[in-house]
Amino acid sequence: MPKIMLVDFAEADRERLLALKYDVEARSTGWTTGRDEPLEVPGGSETVFYRIGGEAGAGRADLHAGLHETLLDRVRDGVRVVCFVGGGDTPQLTNIVGSLAGLGIKDGGRADGVVFNPRALFHVPFERFKPYIAKAFRLYDETFAEGVWEKDTPADGKIELLAKTVDGAAAAAVIRKGQGYVLVLPSFGPKNVDVVDCILKDKLWLGGEPAEEKASDWSVSDEYAFPELKALVIRREEEQKRFQEVLADYDRQIREMKAGGQQESLRLLTGEGAALKKAVIAAFRYLGWGRVVDVDEYWKKVIRSKEEDAWLIEPGDTPVEAAIRKGEVILILVRAGKNWATDDECFLLQKYKGRRMQEFDNTRMKAVLVANYFSPVDPKDRANPFSAGQIEEAQKDGNGLVTTYSLFRAIKAEKENRISKDAIREQIRLKTGLIAFDI
Repeated sequence: MPKIMLVDFAEADRERLLALKYDVEARSTGWTTGRDEPLEVPGGSETVFYRIGGEAGAGRADLHAGLHETLLDRVRDGVRVVCFVGGGDTPQLTNIVGSLAGLGIKDGGRADGVVFNPRALFHVPFERFKPYIAKAFRLYDETFAEGVWEKDTPADGKIELLAKTVDGAAAAAVIRKGQGYVLVLPSFGPKNVDVVDCILKDKLWLGGEPAEEKASDWSVSDEYAFPELKALVIRREEEQKRFQEVLADYDRQIREMKAGGQQESLRLLTGEGAALKKAVIAAFRYLGWGRVVDVDEYWKKVIRSKEEDAWLIEPGDTPVEAAIRKGEVILILVRAGKNWATDDECFLLQKYKGRRMQEFDNTRMKAVLVANYFSPVDPKDRANPFSAGQIEEAQKDGNGLVTTYSLFRAIKAEKENRISKDAIREQIRLKTGLIAFDI
């Protein structure tokens, strides 16, 4: 087994690798320990894994400033350095591995926008652990066009890009130096150690030393090849090109899908204000309501208090002005917050409904609060944000309370053919109090 050095990893990660029979040593930088002391790479180390960010806070920019020169000499002799970037400042990267072709830690983006190089050796494990990336940091200032996965540099040669953000910035790259390389990846959080195991098990990757140049072999020249062999080689090249085009097309479709309905639906779980209102309106339109009216847009030329955010109207072929006076109308209030729902927010349901019933002389009305509370928490771990009293009051008034996570789960279930749009709409119409969808 190769000798491994872990830098700024948790003790549990070292024990995990020891259990897998790897020869592992551990070290810490001054950014983690808070002490200004030398950081040395033991002579027998073949692969160095360095975790940046996490518990390691930002600190002095001159810590370990001379290490990269020594370490790069070791890389040229065959040492491999893998950096997991989960935050921190640029010196925490460049003081260790050097500012290769302008390498740095720059503003990051959402992890769900990361696209991995389909031709990279580690495409499969990268995609497998992608959900655990909290943030993808830009490694270089420039962006790269679709299908471009290389960066030519005068001093550091050709750099292979392994992942890009949705706007084309490099989020992972490998820089080869002599017989070794520096590999910079986004942090996979608790799964970093699993990615380490994948890298160590891939003999092709760890056997990255350039092969010695062999003497020319005239016997493999096209001049001596039979036509059927030439035809097979050509077919292989054509299939390889077609395969790359297919992968590029899948990447394009994935980006378009994420930028469309997927991203809009995810805003139900992350958004607030205008962004959340837009996502909620889009969700009800997707569910096939007769008509979904953005109240701000409908009354944008009218000087009046808009109060509620949207109307769900049936039937959909009736003019809005007539429908809100004679049709079935559901008033939608959209709210978000980091804590529990307040009594004042829930009280507005009946208050606004009462005003509209009187204004439009229409008693066929219901009010529903659609809320994204506890927004910083993973949706599946969120508590019910409504108190028993708020639920009881809404039920008594014939109104509804629904979380955006419940709405998101209902839409996801519909896409998985576990419930119909009609059934979701019917439950919103009929249920009062806390609306939990029967999926």
